[in-house]
Amino acid sequence: MLVLDYLDEDVAYLLGLIIARGTFFDEGGVKKLIITFPFRNLVAIGRDKQFDQRQSLLASLHPVRERLSELSGVEPRIVQRTDEIDVVFEFAKNTMFWRNLRLLTGNKTNHYEFEVPEEVFKAKESVQKEFIRGYADVAGSARWANRDQNDRARIYLDVLNRNWKLPVQLCRLLQDHLSIPVNTIDWGHPNMRDPELRDYNAGRRGNWAREHQIKIYAEAFEKAGFYIEHKQEILNELADYNKETFDKYPDFCRPSEKRIRKPKMVHPEENSDKLPERIRGKHFDAYWQICCYMGCCGCRKLTLQSKLA
Repeated sequence: MLVLDYLDEDVAYLLGLIIARGTFFDEGGVKKLIITFPFRNLVAIGRDKQFDQRQSLLASLHPVRERLSELSGVEPRIVQRTDEIDVVFEFAKNTMFWRNLRLLTGNKTNHYEFEVPEEVFKAKESVQKEFIRGYADVAGSARWANRDQNDRARIYLDVLNRNWKLPVQLCRLLQDHLSIPVNTIDWGHPNMRDPELRDYNAGRRGNWAREHQIKIYAEAFEKAGFYIEHKQEILNELADYNKETFDKYPDFCRPSEKRIRKPKMVHPEENSDKLPERIRGKHFDAYWQICCYMGCCGCRKLTLQSKLA
């Protein structure tokens, strides 16, 4: 059986969960897959609504658990922690399900190194949507606080800082395959997170190395959405607000049309070993320059030497 044939909507949803916050363990003959659903705050705040995140997550995970149990053939455990809920799969044998998941994730072991499987890019749109929903259910945030400078509400998809390949890949899937425009990628880079050296001068070295955030306007993200109930309800009210307040549908990010608005200061931590070798030692004045170095397809028309010098 071809892996692409195995990749249906259910598998794609599980893959999205895994790529977002999954970890494979193979110790002492016991194989485990743990998917972590984090929540930073106990209360999720929308424009008009508020939700207890723990209770909403637990309620929403019941149908998710049933779906994954039917798919995997095992009953996953739900483990509650202070600021996260884990979904734990345990396998006593090297099942076909386990082997297919390892193959689709390139035999990598955790979300610090996972990439969007190439098979997802080749799949039909319904499969790609389920992948994004899975990712967003774990690593997406819908909050009234996620607004831009014009007060337009956005959805954030978080990528942990050590994974520098995934943001551009998710952006490619959203824009080029699902026609969901991305507003910006807020990279965990000193030029982006500490452009005026305030943290650095205050002794908070490395404070910039937080998660990367893919920011999408709420009305655009309606095309994908969430299965986690409180996230979907907040998305609905944020999207309605945007459509009532702003006339124009969000634009797609097109790096070839962008220019530097204001040069940034040189940051002493541009040579940090927390940065990947590809961009270590380089200075950036805009987020899209980092996207270009990290493989953005929209940068193919750019001459990097002239645009990024």
